[in-house]
Amino acid sequence: MMYVFLCFLVFNLIAFFVSKRLIPIEIYATCVFAYAYGVTTDLVLDLHYNLYGYFQEGFQWLSLLAVIMYFPSISFLFLPI
Repeated sequence: MMYVFLCFLVFNLIAFFVSKRLIPIEIYATCVFAYAYGVTTDLVLDLHYNLYGYFQEGFQWLSLLAVIMYFPSISFLFLPI
């Protein structure tokens, strides 16, 4: 589990230091959409259909932290320069 959060930290650092010529609203909109889409998908697949969980079945605060760290940074890295 430590490696997962270390990887998420690296993704966030890369996303923070990559130079992008975007206005702030584009960055915020992309990050909020990625977070909302990721949380909705994870909640439906994990809690409703019991298909998977990040660490255990059901809701955990640690998995919410993983989602908060993962989806916005990855979506920001895929934005064009």
